[in-house]
Amino acid sequence: MGKADRKRWEGNIKSMEIIAKERDQITEEDLEFLRQNYTSAGGLLPNAFSGGAFFTPTHVAKFIWDVLKPRLPENPKVLEPSVGAGVFLEHAPDGADLTALELDKTSAKVTSLLYPDAEIVEGNALLHDRRDYYDLVVGNPPYGVTVKFEPKEGEEWRSVTKKKGEYGGKSEVAFIELAIKAAKPGGYIAFVLPLGLSYGNYAAKLRKLMHETCWQVATIMLPSETFQHVGTTVPTQILILRKAPPGTQLISPATTKWESNFRRGGDKDITEYNAKFLEGQQPAYFAQVTDIGWDAKGKLTDKWGDGLTQLDELLNDFTDDNLMRENLYPHLPSWHGIEKGNDAFFFSHGNGICDGHRDAERTFSDGPYRWNELTLGAGDEIEWNGRMVSSFDFDWQDEIVRNYFDRLRDSYGEPHNSAKLEAV
Repeated sequence: MGKADRKRWEGNIKSMEIIAKERDQITEEDLEFLRQNYTSAGGLLPNAFSGGAFFTPTHVAKFIWDVLKPRLPENPKVLEPSVGAGVFLEHAPDGADLTALELDKTSAKVTSLLYPDAEIVEGNALLHDRRDYYDLVVGNPPYGVTVKFEPKEGEEWRSVTKKKGEYGGKSEVAFIELAIKAAKPGGYIAFVLPLGLSYGNYAAKLRKLMHETCWQVATIMLPSETFQHVGTTVPTQILILRKAPPGTQLISPATTKWESNFRRGGDKDITEYNAKFLEGQQPAYFAQVTDIGWDAKGKLTDKWGDGLTQLDELLNDFTDDNLMRENLYPHLPSWHGIEKGNDAFFFSHGNGICDGHRDAERTFSDGPYRWNELTLGAGDEIEWNGRMVSSFDFDWQDEIVRNYFDRLRDSYGEPHNSAKLEAV
């Protein structure tokens, strides 16, 4: 066992000793130790024992919250379906209504001690039955674990396989579909996920489901050393989605020919791929983080000594009224020609040689790399609801969501029954 593994192991052993105490015997020092050291088994044990859990670095969780806080209501309803030790709860805004689910008994107890104001539910997250309810579903679900569960009566699941009344499939696939079911229309989903979802056949049904129900907000690829603190170098990415209201239509792009900056042969005709995207889809935002704050040996890489990382640089892309995003030249999509269909547009393809990545690497040589890929168009106008809207309109989604809830209110009359609206 290496030095880092030994330290992690000893930290978890002491954590077990703390939670075995009576509650009135647990001190503030004990709680701080849990906050700083508890990582479950992490990568120390096989998946059969760790449940595929790799606990998230705190500044990754903080970045996700910093991106999403301005987009959420003042007191958002939030679900964390695989809470672990609660790193995503740590950075939640004051006033957030937090529900956290955790299968592991020990992790659930740790989290309940650290975050007493949150609703901590010990049990199988896939049996959680609140639908169309949460403003945000956030977390780092277990990877690569085969899960089986019985659905709620009358409910169908699209991304996992049904056999003898029971659904089964990869854990990360099932958790994303759970998030889509649980988020309200216009609500957000933000997960740390393995890269395998981008291309694996096991996730083909999920990619189709996402394509038909969600807008892509951002896909941010993380370096392999991101989770070295828990003993794994599995490549990961941050995926941020927004659930589109029912009835949002898939439409054809206004721009039908996309030019490559790096390939000869002229423009590529997108019509041959039958490309369609949900109304309101912005140019797809991608980023590649090249330095997470430490190297593969765990040594800090903060050369300026200010504690900031490349994620802090990316935050500006989402908090400057989309100025950066709107001015990233939209590139030929990386899914172009990979024979996975354009429902793979949520993810970057091409192993670093796609147009956007190559241009970004040249433009932002020190990292992080960031670029847009074309979806509905390169600023061309699209006819929608009797008027023309720009394919670069970053407010279009908000209008679609507002119109949906306005129709609901009208159907229930004024003043509307908020309980009914929440249940829809």
